[in-house]
Amino acid sequence: MPALNHFGLDIGTHSIKAVQLSGSFERPNFVSAGQIPSPGKGLVSESPVDQAASADAIKRLHHEAQFTTDKVITALPESQIFTRVIEMPNLKESEVANAIGWEAEQYVPIPISDVRLDWQILSKANNNQNRIEVLLIAAPKLLIDRYLKVLRQAGLSVVSLETEITAVVRSLVQKLEGAPTTLVISIGASTTDLSIVSAGRISFTRSVGTGGLALARGVAQDLGFELDQAEEYMKTYGLDSDQLEGKVMQAIKPIFDVVVNETRRALAFYAGKHAEIPVKRVVVTGGTAKLPGLVIYLAEALGLEVQIADPWQGINLPPNVSQHLREEGPSYAVATGLALKET
Repeated sequence: MPALNHFGLDIGTHSIKAVQLSGSFERPNFVSAGQIPSPGKGLVSESPVDQAASADAIKRLHHEAQFTTDKVITALPESQIFTRVIEMPNLKESEVANAIGWEAEQYVPIPISDVRLDWQILSKANNNQNRIEVLLIAAPKLLIDRYLKVLRQAGLSVVSLETEITAVVRSLVQKLEGAPTTLVISIGASTTDLSIVSAGRISFTRSVGTGGLALARGVAQDLGFELDQAEEYMKTYGLDSDQLEGKVMQAIKPIFDVVVNETRRALAFYAGKHAEIPVKRVVVTGGTAKLPGLVIYLAEALGLEVQIADPWQGINLPPNVSQHLREEGPSYAVATGLALKET
């Protein structure tokens, strides 16, 4: 049985989070976790100075969290890669491997020679058995090289790179047996990533260019706050119309409704393709997931059961794990999913 002998590293635009587990995917044990603010422009920047600052921050987090391994798996940001479920003719796996480059040219907006392609056959499309569904992932080679360089600067041994969506799905859906068809909404600082998972497989993905930072900016602009103060008000009052005469909610609502409307479109598109296996629930994750009133607001807007993500579910947590870490679970979903990857 493959053992979990690395740690998962989630390098976000707002913070860097990491989780180490031991045991196996079926029986994971918590070892340690931690987070640290992302320095400056972080890994978005091509500047060697910014990259060195990121490497130093990662090195410091590794030391402070007292991880027992230098082996790491990290995730590439959805905003900078291309993840899509596409339809292809009903080919054999070897034939898909030969054809995937030609297919990818239709969907990837940069030259195929500049990206690394990965793919996975999902299932045959319904009502049209001569087509198959394939999960296509294209990551710019320059982005991969930048991540590898920074991780090596931090003194780490890179096991693999994968996507944030893949990690989140592993953490929140795949490790729970019998999970119904689930829409995962991952609200990061700069983007919101949508994925629909059925029978443990990703059937749909979409990335929306609106995240927690855009919500905070809306509060800052409407109420005349500095951004730091706006973030605190947003976290405290959120989408609760009863708080502060609903002023914070009114500032957030038009921006958050961009996410809501994209989510409705995603559900409608998926229902058109997979009417026989409808989405039964929504799981919200990411640092913004715990906004007051968000679960109720989404449930009413989408007409579905909505839950806050708990990546610690099914993981053996020791009694001395802090309450704060337990409560911060939604923001650790990517790092936990990376830590759960069997290698």
